[in-house]
Amino acid sequence: MTRNQLRRLVLDNGLRVLLAPDPVGASIGLAVHYGVGFRTEPRGHTGLAHLFEHLMFQGGRDAAPGGYLPEVQRAGGFGDARTRQDVTVYYAAAPASALDMLLALEADRMRAPCISARNLRTQTAVIDEEIRLMVRNRPYGAFPWVLSRALHTRAENTRDGYGETADLAALDIPLCEKFFADHYGPGNAVVTLTGAFDPSTAERLVRRRFGTLPARPSVDAPDAHEPLPGEERRLTVADPHAGLPAVAVGYRMPDPVSERADYLAHLVLAALLGQGRQALLRRGPTADAEMSSLSVGCGLFGLPLDTAGPDLLTLFAVHEHGAEGVLAALDGTLEALAQDEVGAGLLRATTARWAAGALRELGDPGTRAQLLGLRETLFGEAELTQTLPERVRTGVTGEQVSRAAARLKSSHRAIVRFIPQEAAPRGAARQKAAD
Repeated sequence: MTRNQLRRLVLDNGLRVLLAPDPVGASIGLAVHYGVGFRTEPRGHTGLAHLFEHLMFQGGRDAAPGGYLPEVQRAGGFGDARTRQDVTVYYAAAPASALDMLLALEADRMRAPCISARNLRTQTAVIDEEIRLMVRNRPYGAFPWVLSRALHTRAENTRDGYGETADLAALDIPLCEKFFADHYGPGNAVVTLTGAFDPSTAERLVRRRFGTLPARPSVDAPDAHEPLPGEERRLTVADPHAGLPAVAVGYRMPDPVSERADYLAHLVLAALLGQGRQALLRRGPTADAEMSSLSVGCGLFGLPLDTAGPDLLTLFAVHEHGAEGVLAALDGTLEALAQDEVGAGLLRATTARWAAGALRELGDPGTRAQLLGLRETLFGEAELTQTLPERVRTGVTGEQVSRAAARLKSSHRAIVRFIPQEAAPRGAARQKAAD
């Protein structure tokens, strides 16, 4: 098998496996994706998906003291996890000699994690601290969650991933055990292995470690699709930690399955607007003076195609002289792109830069395992990760970008102004974790 060839296995218990060997290098990457995220949380129990990510790091019932991570580190590797709207991924990278150990650790967690009252109390406190540091006490900490709440109406689409403090405090062991039973079965998981391994050996070890896990039914994730917003929404957040005012703008992205070509055109449009030295919103005599920082991206977390449900194109700018200048520059640029196609040279340079960045990510076995498994879990298209750079580089036309710009220009968006609290007008919303 060459690097671009993928081998798929489905075990008797429903576990899907992707093998992507790479003859270059001496390390491996392993990712285990479960089809559960913060959109999947039961009503009234926000934060459960993220909490469960933390609990899984205590390891399985057969784990050594200290849980999962010390064992990986002793083998010369590292591991981490993240919770997103529709998936939770546990990933690791290590020397190739650690292959069987990594598989054993993941199978142990999939069989039965170590859920105890002590672990539950400890990890709830850890997440409370994350909320304090990352949302309540960080400048502009309500971004991007506040945009998602403004552009969606379904409860599943307005959660922030951290959860409400009161909901977290009310979680108990039976709830966690039910969540595990409902969503962490082999049939709701994808195991992806990349890097320096022999495919036959890897298949044998995967079957040995995971094949004995019992099959069990999984609870389907809710249907998160909803109509596009019917009106523009403007909000003001009084931020006690912001040194300068800022503005955030959010638009709904095209559907990543039924509108794939339009989705990719929005990726290129975002890159044209705000990425790199030639970003269109950084041009003009007053652009740098108006914006001391600027970011434009696709995906709530900046990673495209990481959810199968509604997602956002976002802009965030810290500015010196008022949000209206930023908004005027944005609207004017979108109007110009909608009327006249972007120049061929600029389009080539932008798509080539985007593709080069995506290809660089695939050089790391751990990152490659995460991306292949993510697209397999969401779309059944692991190959999309490998073909996406070239598809963006050569397949997105100026006409498609113009249509994307016209779509943004005419769509209903959310605009959130972040005002330093001492400068905020009376009645402006206070920033809080729920934002």
